[in-house]
Amino acid sequence: MSETTTDTAPYVERQPGDAITAEDWNEMQSKIREDIHDTSQAAAEAVTHVESADDSARLEGKDLAALTEEVTRRVLDDVRGRTGYQQLFRVLTAGEKDVLEHGLGTAPLVDLYVLQYFKVVAREDDESRPTWVTFFLHHTQERRMRVTDADGRRIVVDVQPPDGPDEGVPFAALLTRYGVEYTDTSSLDDLVNEFWEKFFAAPNDRFSDDQYAWSPWFERCCKEKQSVRQLKANGDWDDMVFHYRPRKTVGVPENGVMHGNDDSKMLRPEPPNVFVQHLDDNRTALWYEGTPRRSFDQFETGDSGEPVHDSPTDTYDRELKLMVLLKV
Repeated sequence: MSETTTDTAPYVERQPGDAITAEDWNEMQSKIREDIHDTSQAAAEAVTHVESADDSARLEGKDLAALTEEVTRRVLDDVRGRTGYQQLFRVLTAGEKDVLEHGLGTAPLVDLYVLQYFKVVAREDDESRPTWVTFFLHHTQERRMRVTDADGRRIVVDVQPPDGPDEGVPFAALLTRYGVEYTDTSSLDDLVNEFWEKFFAAPNDRFSDDQYAWSPWFERCCKEKQSVRQLKANGDWDDMVFHYRPRKTVGVPENGVMHGNDDSKMLRPEPPNVFVQHLDDNRTALWYEGTPRRSFDQFETGDSGEPVHDSPTDTYDRELKLMVLLKV
């Protein structure tokens, strides 16, 4: 049996200033999971009275595997915070400094990813429509969807990239990360609303309402007030994902422009013209100068290589949406 949490010895011993490698992180996760499993097993075995015989192998209505998984997620999220790691979502406006109050007590390493627009089929007020978003909630079965566009054409929208791996973070994991509490009787509608409120709270920025959406499947389940218990029983709980597309360019040539096999599409530095300045040990400023240059290849293009009419509106030409990673 692994050491219990009463032992103060670290899972992976390192000295101040030592780097934490991927192997260290994996070993630490494994040991935490083993420790939680042992502790949960002991707690379950210690239960001498239950309200129902059906719950004799459960603790608070959860079997050992479910309890271990839930506690492990919470512990690992707490470990991320204690190790000085932060993941932020910010909206930069051209010519304005964005000051991050990270409170890490030292100047962190800063890694920036531009949040790409991508096309989805959103559902709202009993109407499905194609649109461009930054964040999207959907079911994993909604990979390719058909919808009627504003011109009355039936089109196909690939929510998941047809030539790449599946993308998205499990919605249940994000509920834990952002502190959305729920029980088996909680409705998906309430969870979604509370999640958006907490996701767009400080230190994240508030994104425009038309920059996030949910799918027809989510809309239907929210209207039906489906509970967590129903979603788990139907096998849908683990198939709900939060989809976003952070991107950065590494190794840009000196002229700042890379031509692919198709000269009508150009890859440009992402994120473009972004500056970082540490103001003190607890504040870091981000800003960029000039109008951001959007990568042509993230939008549908016509014969000229220019974005076609259903690309995101030019209103966002002076905004740059970023995923910011901070690490001490």
